[in-house]
Formats: sequence, structure tokens, C-alpha cells
Amino acid sequence: MSILDSLNALTKNLLGVGIVDAWKQAPQTKEASQKAAQLAQNKRLREAVMIAEKALAVWSRKPGFWERLICQLLLGKLLDNLTQQLKQWRYQVAEVDKLAANAKTILKQDTGDPLEAQILANAIAIYQRCTKIIHDDRISRVIKQHQQELQRRQQFLNLVTQAQSQAENRFYKNAIAVYLEAQKLYSTESLEKAIAASLAQVQQEEIYDAALKKVQQAESEGRLQRAIALLKNALINFSRSDGLDLLQKLQQTLKGREQYRQGLAAEKSGDFKAAASLYKNAKLLLPNSTYCQIRLALVAIKTQAWATALTHLEAIAGEQAAYLRGFAYAQQENLQVAYKEWLGLTTPNIAKQQEIIKNLSQRQRLLRLQNIEQLVKAENWENAKTESTEFIQKFGSDPLVEKNLNEHIQPRLEVEVWQEKNWRIIADKAEKAWISQPNITTLHNWAIANYYLAKTDPIKLLDVIISFSTALANITEDPTLKDVPWLENKPVQFTSVSLELKRQITVLIDTWKDKNIIEYLNLRDSYRLEVVSLNLMGEPSKWGMKIKDIFITPGCYQHYLPEWQGIFDNRTNANQKILNSLYTNWGLAMAACLEGDYQRAIQLKPSTTDNSDIVAFAQKFVAYHEGCYQLQQQKWREAIIPLKQAKPEIQASKDWQEEIDRLCGLQRQAISESQENLEFAQFWYDLLGSRDARSYLAEYKAEEIREQIANEQISPAIALRELQKIKEIDNQNPIVIDLIQRIEFNQELELIENLLKDNQFEEAVQRAKKSQHQRLRNIVSDICVDILIKGFQNRDLGFEDIYQLGYWAYELCPDDPNVQEVYGFSQELKDIQNLMKCDRFDEAVLRAKYSQHDSIPRYVAEFFINTLVKGIQNRDSSFDLIQQLGRWAYELCPEEPAFQEIYHSLKIR
Repeated sequence: MSILDSLNALTKNLLGVGIVDAWKQAPQTKEASQKAAQLAQNKRLREAVMIAEKALAVWSRKPGFWERLICQLLLGKLLDNLTQQLKQWRYQVAEVDKLAANAKTILKQDTGDPLEAQILANAIAIYQRCTKIIHDDRISRVIKQHQQELQRRQQFLNLVTQAQSQAENRFYKNAIAVYLEAQKLYSTESLEKAIAASLAQVQQEEIYDAALKKVQQAESEGRLQRAIALLKNALINFSRSDGLDLLQKLQQTLKGREQYRQGLAAEKSGDFKAAASLYKNAKLLLPNSTYCQIRLALVAIKTQAWATALTHLEAIAGEQAAYLRGFAYAQQENLQVAYKEWLGLTTPNIAKQQEIIKNLSQRQRLLRLQNIEQLVKAENWENAKTESTEFIQKFGSDPLVEKNLNEHIQPRLEVEVWQEKNWRIIADKAEKAWISQPNITTLHNWAIANYYLAKTDPIKLLDVIISFSTALANITEDPTLKDVPWLENKPVQFTSVSLELKRQITVLIDTWKDKNIIEYLNLRDSYRLEVVSLNLMGEPSKWGMKIKDIFITPGCYQHYLPEWQGIFDNRTNANQKILNSLYTNWGLAMAACLEGDYQRAIQLKPSTTDNSDIVAFAQKFVAYHEGCYQLQQQKWREAIIPLKQAKPEIQASKDWQEEIDRLCGLQRQAISESQENLEFAQFWYDLLGSRDARSYLAEYKAEEIREQIANEQISPAIALRELQKIKEIDNQNPIVIDLIQRIEFNQELELIENLLKDNQFEEAVQRAKKSQHQRLRNIVSDICVDILIKGFQNRDLGFEDIYQLGYWAYELCPDDPNVQEVYGFSQELKDIQNLMKCDRFDEAVLRAKYSQHDSIPRYVAEFFINTLVKGIQNRDSSFDLIQQLGRWAYELCPEEPAFQEIYHSLKIR
């Protein structure tokens, strides 16, 4: 035998564990622990349990003092940790097995009916819960198998439902085709009956289908009365929705034709009003209304209602419609359009009429040009402008007329107007020019005219705000600010010009402060919208609405929306939600929010709105700031509705969430009543669900449970269930966790007390071991120690009882120094008893004699004396055994007064 083997054997005998074996086994145990943990992390719990059990099996379940010390040196707390992990893994595996068993039980309820899918779905859901806990190939295969079956049943159910619908609507052949598809999946008795029922109706359906073909043939031939008679006869024996729909259509068409015929008669007799009414009725009844529209146009032409005729002919193709349109245009003297309508027509004599129209058009054009020329010579600029504009509208673009209008007529008109210095007239004309031709020049003129008009007529100050702000948005494009003579070729400082113009607007607005505070506030709101928008549009402007080449501010956009509807060019990006929203009717309120004037924003909210996405954003934006304002005022109930409206945008903005959290935190400090705290916490949680909101709500819900327990309004079991629900809100809340632990502790303590009263000590200890509450384990451990000490002192306990109590106490509190001492004491008594059981009494006496515990020698000696006395009383022990027992007792306690008489009688001294 080698030295290591000898050392191993010696330590095994003396310490209860082979030190070499332990040293060799420790690395394997560490590796097994790591492998088991990795498997558990990958949800392979069954394999983790097997490896952990195998790793722990080589170590004692109830180690002695020396074995525990060696394990502590080699492995630290690894064995304890692995033991706890093993318990958790076993629990999870047991939970999975329980769930799987439940799923199997549910599956047993499945009768195989292909129309029943809920049982399978429930079982699959339970199996899927298992896969969230454990990775198990068998469970995965079961899920896949039942999912395939569930899909087949769902497909079957869909087909049967579809076929039943077809059969209910009397499309029996279609129903049979779908039933046969379903039969490929499952063949059932009910399906066979359904197919048979449908087959029984096929002959009637085929007769109906044949009749329907005859009806359609008669309809295509125009014999509507014949078709209706055939269809009615077919529907008597076989009524079906498609036949009923066709009957209604045929009857309407017949009625429409009759109305059309009556319209022709009325038109022929000259009763055009009646004819138009009859044609309109026929138009609603006939599937093809083209003929009705043409007749309506002819009636309108006969009554010289040219615009009405064109309305009826709109979007109708064909030469007849084109000819009538051309005729109507010609009657309106819109000869060029008439000529275009008649181009390409093949109607006889049309070429001659086209030539006449062409000549008339050219003559009209020449007369108009001559008239313009005469008006210009007479310096009748206003009429010259009107005539030029009408010429362009009627004959289309003409470079000469347009140049004359823009470079001569219009400038002369403007000069005359501006020279008169009648700013009201100038402003009105400048505005009209701006509306009709929005460009930088008309914008500049309009802004200047508004400014001077506002000097004398403050009522027009809103126009100054709009025009100046729009001019500022386009200031870098204003030609009057380029090559300014007195700047000597130096560039214009646009920033300085912009600031000065803004100052001028502010001065004009302030004049209203003492005159009319309501008007002042309205003007200030409008100007604030423009200033905020200009900041977002950029300097120079890069984003915003444009009309042609001019950037438009929100105020200008809203003011002229009716005139320019549909011709704006949105030059904003999709992510520029705020700038886009300023152009809506929420712009004033949004601008107030952006400037921090939340109270005014609430007043400026529009009463009507549309459902567009950008308006929805604007509404939520203002609602958010309104809610924040109410929270600032510590009026959280008033904040509920607006913040709920803004919830989608709040969830998308981290900054908004942080601000609401901050304000809610301040609001919370101002609430004293528990019920209000609970209501506010629920609102905060529903709105944000943030960490602070979760903690706050969980705390007050837990306090509510605590009060109910204190008032005996709720049982501990129900309280625990409610607290577990609360824990789902905030699983880290210390108040909730503490209350759960207290209730669980009291429940477990009550259970253990009842077990102890019934003398079920082992069951009580096992319950305490499973408890998560160390305090409970401490209590039961202290009880074990107290019983052991009192029982030892009173000599009411034997070796086994003392050891068992010491072992239980150590199992519950292995790190308690007092328990460790008691456990060492009980372990030593156990070792002594084991030696005696092995008839190694001399070793047992020697172990007791040199024990570190003074009470052990006396206890063992008393054991020998008691055994001796019983042997004498029962006369079942030999004198040699009695004398030997006396010697062992004497060796342990030679001076014990109580034993002296026995020593003397046995002649031991």
C-alpha cells in the first residue's frame, strides 16, 4: 500500500472521509457543477438533474464535522449551492411533468371529432408552457404532431363551414365540391349525410341552371318580359339569391326602358322638363346610362342650358358626345375648345362646320387684340388688364399679350394706385395680385401696403403679421434687398433686417394691449405661431408649405387655404411632425405649447378637427402639454383625459415619459389620503407603466392588502394570491416582497406549530427545510436544540434521539456556531453509539473519556449504570457483563458519588 493509500485509509477511519479521495473528487465535482449549470441555462433540466445527482452522490448526505471541514476547504459552498440548484431543477422538472400530465389528461377528453379543435388547442398551449421551462425533444414532437392535427381540423372546419354556407344558399354543386375536399381530410358520418342531402338537390339545381341560361339568352336578345317570365317560373320551384338578384335587375331594366321610352315621347312633344325627369329616372334604373346622359344633354341643348349639357356629357366617349360638347362650347363662344372637340370626327359636313368655327375664332381673337391695343393707347389700364386676362383665359397662352400685361399694363396700374397713397385700396389690390400671382414681387408689395395701412387702420394688423412673416420666410429671395446702392456692394445683413421687421410687428401689436386685451391676445397668438414656424422653417427657409416658389407660413396658409386649395407644395419631411402640425387648425395651440404658455394653449384648442394623421399628432401634442400643465398645478384628475388622448405619442417619446414621471413624482408628494394615492398610482401606471409608476402602484396596493388583513377582511390565502398579482406589476418592490414573506412566514409557522403539537417533529423539520425563510428555520432549529438540551439534562433522550435532534438543527442552520457545537456534541454521541453497536466498547469508552464535552463521559457512564441496573433487575445479564459495565462506568466517572455504592458492591475500587 502506498503512502497516499495509507493516508487515505487513516483519515477515513479517524475523520470519516478519505482526504485523498476527496482531493481527487473535488475537481470532478466542480466540472460537473459547471456542466449542470450550463445545461440548466439551456433548459436541458433533466440532464442537469442527472449530472448534479451523480456529482452529489459521491459525498455524504449527512457529513460529519471533519468531512464538512474538508469539503469547505476543497469546494467552498459549491456542494450547498449545487444542492439548492438541484432542488430548484427537480421542482421545475416536476412542474413540467405535472403540466405534461395535465395536457395528457386533456387529450384523453378528445374524441377525435374533426369539428372539435378547442381541446387540442388547450393541450398544445399547456405543452408550449412546458417548452418555456424545459427543452424536451419528446414534448416538441408531441406539440408538432398535435399542431399538424389541429391545422387539419381547422382546415376541415373551414371547408365544412364554407360548404354549409353554399348549401344554405342552394349552390348544391359547389357545396358538394367543397364537401369532397373536406372528405379528403376526414370522412365522417355527418359529412356523408351532408353530401347525400346536397346530391338529392342537384337535379333541381340543374333544371334551375338550364332555365337561368335561357333567361340570360333572352336578356341578351332584349326580350326582357320573356326573360322575366322564365325566371319567375324557375324561382317558383327553386328560389336562389342569384336568380332573385337577376330578377330585380331585369325588372329595373324593364322599368328603366319604359321610363326612357316615355322620356323620348315627352321630348318629342316638347315637354322638356318631363323628359329630363324621366331620363334621370331611367339613368338610375338602367345598367348603361350613356344613352340617358346623351338625351339629357340634348334636352339641355334644346333649352339652351349649355353648362348643364356639358355636365351631362362629361367623360362620355364617342363621336355623338364629342359633337354635342363641341356644339355647346360653340354656343358659349368658346370656339377653340369646340374646334378641339370636333377634331377627328367623321360625321358628314363636320369639316365645313369646323372651318366656320376656326374662322370665327380667329376673327374673335383679332378683334380682342385690337380692343386691347385701343385700351392701352387710351391708357385705360384697368379695362386693358381685364381684356388681356379674358383673352388669355379664352384663347390660351399668348407671349405678346402676356408680356404686354406683365411689363406695361400691370406696372402702370400699380404705379397709379401707389401714387394715390390710398392704402386701403393699395392693400386690397396688392392682396388680389398676391392671390392671383403669388411671387416674391407681389408678396413684397402686399407686405408694404399692409404695413402702411396698419399705421392708419390697426384693424388690418393681422394682415401685417401674415404678410411680414411670409416675407421673412422668403427674405433672401427679395430682389429689392439685392444690390442696394447705399450699401456700396456690401451684402445685406438679413439677420438684422429680420430682427428689425419683427420688432416693428411687436410694436404694432403692443398698441392693442391697452385698447382691447382680447384682440391683443389674439394678435399675439397669431404672431407667436408665425415666429415659432419661422424658427422651424430654417434661416433661410428650407422646409414648409410652398405656393409656386414662395414659402408660406402657417398663418398665411390657413388664411388663403380656400383660394389655393390643392395647389400647395408640402416641402416638409415626414418626421417634421411639429412643423407640419403648425399648418393645421391646431397651429395656434401648438405654438403656445412650444412657447410654454400651456394655459393659453388649452383655450386655443379648436372645437372641430379632421381625422388626418398630422391633425391626430397635433391633438395629442397639445393634450400632452395640457396634461403636464394640470400635473404642474397638482390637478391630476384634470390631467387624466388629455394624457390618455396623448398616450400613443407619449409611449413613443422617452423625453415625454421622463417629464411625466417627474411631474407625477411631485404630484405624489402632494397626496396624503391612501385611497387617492391608490387611484393616482393606478392612473400613472396605466399611462406609463414606468419603474416609478409600477413601484408606486404596487406599494399602495400592498398597503391596501395589509389593511384588509389587519381588519380581517381577507384571508391570508386570498391575500397571497392578490399579492402575487401585484408582484406582476413590480416584482422587485420591497414592500410587496416583505408582505408576501410575512404572510408566507406566518402560514408556514402556523403549520409547523400544528405539526409540533401533534408530535410530527420530522414532518415539521422537513417543512422548515423547504421554507425560504431563514427565520423559520432558525425557530425550528432552536426548538430542536432546546428539546435536545432539556432532554439531555433530564436524561429523557437516548443516543438516537439526541443525534437526530442535533442533525435536524444542523440541517436547518448549518452556519450557526451554537448549532454547530450542538451538532458536534450529538455527532460525537452517535460515533460512540456506533462503536458500541459494533461491540467496540473499549474504543467507545476511550472516545467518551477524552471528549471535549464534559457531559459526555457522565452521560455514557449513566448509560452503562442504567444498563447494569436493568440487567440486575431483569436477571438477564451475567455477572461478568455487569461487572464490565461497572468498570467502564468507573473509568469514565470514578468519583461520581451516585455510582460509589455500585462500584463498592462490584468491588471495582
